[in-house]
Amino acid sequence: MTESTQRHSTDSALSPEITLRVRSLASTIAAVLALLLIAGGLYGRGKQTSAERQPEPGSLAKPLVSAPVPGKMGEWTVPAMLCAPDQACLVGGNAAVLHNGNVLFYYYPPPSGTNSIALVLDAVSGQLKDVSLPFAMDIFCSGLSFMPNGQLLVTGGNLPGAAIGHSGTFNAVIFDPVTLSWSSAQNMNYARWYPSTVELPGGTMLELSGNDNTGMVRQKVMETYNYQTNAWTVLPPSADMPPTTLHWSAYPRMVVLPSGMVFLAAPDTMSYEFNPSTNTWSYVAENNFGFRFYAPHVLLPGLQRVLVAGGSAVEGPPQGVSTNTAEVIDFSASSPAWNYTGSMTYARINHNLVLLADGTVLAVGGGGGSGAYLSPVLTPELYNPTTGTWTLMAPQIVPRTYHSTGVLLPDGRVLSAGSNDTGSMEETYEIFSPPYLFQGPRPVISSVPAALSYGANFTVTTPDAASIVRMALIKPGVTTHADAFDQRYVDLTFTIGSGQITATAPASGNYAPPGYYMLVIVNSSGVPSVMRFVQVG
Repeated sequence: MTESTQRHSTDSALSPEITLRVRSLASTIAAVLALLLIAGGLYGRGKQTSAERQPEPGSLAKPLVSAPVPGKMGEWTVPAMLCAPDQACLVGGNAAVLHNGNVLFYYYPPPSGTNSIALVLDAVSGQLKDVSLPFAMDIFCSGLSFMPNGQLLVTGGNLPGAAIGHSGTFNAVIFDPVTLSWSSAQNMNYARWYPSTVELPGGTMLELSGNDNTGMVRQKVMETYNYQTNAWTVLPPSADMPPTTLHWSAYPRMVVLPSGMVFLAAPDTMSYEFNPSTNTWSYVAENNFGFRFYAPHVLLPGLQRVLVAGGSAVEGPPQGVSTNTAEVIDFSASSPAWNYTGSMTYARINHNLVLLADGTVLAVGGGGGSGAYLSPVLTPELYNPTTGTWTLMAPQIVPRTYHSTGVLLPDGRVLSAGSNDTGSMEETYEIFSPPYLFQGPRPVISSVPAALSYGANFTVTTPDAASIVRMALIKPGVTTHADAFDQRYVDLTFTIGSGQITATAPASGNYAPPGYYMLVIVNSSGVPSVMRFVQVG
């Protein structure tokens, strides 16, 4: 079934100009792809080692095909393999942007092994390093989130040899971006498969939901992890997840609000807030569409509005037909309520929503539904939080549906990977250059402090100070299963000086939970700088 037949009944017609461009681009892509397949290149040779499957030198920087107007639709690079030298390749189903700018991926153990495959990608050079777990453990289907020290906490996963699939584990492990090594943390008190991990304003890690080790019970009990003491604490019964959220709140979509509350945005119809101070839940609102299974969410710039887009009303399996509708809830209102915003052109499930360097949101990948990998949507869409509208971008090459990932890179591009559909290109990644990278010279950050204290003033030096209209902190992407943990865009107040900008750091962890962020400056043409990492806290 084609993408066009998967559109929601409320879809608006494309303009003739855009239709022509999309069709022209699709034809070009099909031709190029056919040539690759006929030539027996990267994609037609089955499962091979990285030595056999490495892309040709220089292929990473070369766009597969330019969009008709890159300044309006962006462009994609050639798909490249996720294969460390002389190691098995992996599907990029879990992704985390490290504070050195590299990207960590991990996946299931290989058929002949017991420890999950992992690698680190330098997205600029294309070099990959094998960092597979050194111990027998399957951490796929885990939760993951960065701690204040920049290390990645990974929780739960698949229980090997379980009588029932989708059984969780008690495991907790930590990845260190500096040493590129894994270590064991104290085990959780409750086994979890498909849990969510959220960093609270004070820097402790909140763990919730997921299947237990029998695969039969959804965990309602929550617990927190203190990285300084390496200890888990079970929260009291008052903190148990609301019964109405347990229908399918594996990988619940959570957001830390400026109030310090933790908001459960999806997939459930009814939305709730958790108060970490009182360990209690309170009802907020019911959305308009109903259950949004496999739908991503994002906290929009300004930190008061939450967007949920797409998803399916049917849990499955098989997954139901997807929707193109989207809703926003505004916590600056006296009585926050869900309201429809603009609908996407394409209905999607299992897609990723990625906050970009200019504060817009890219919906990338996903499928039309009725199955985890059916009717893949190749055309990304860009959401403008100010106008509530979506704009079609240049299509990518590889279907990115279930188990796909999308993250913002420090250079302002977006990396798209994953989707274990058993296709010949499932172990690849692509990089998208948004339209803002074609609007003229980029502003340059000459220097920035390595660490920022809450509420303190700091100075950024730049020869482009006079043209800067926006400065923000962006939390590095951490995502799996269309669930982007802790994604946020924190605008900063600032004043312009001669060759420098004086800005004020966020007031507290309610606005920016402690840890590493990417600092960006954006000029009057809407062009962002290459981002610099700073530690906030």
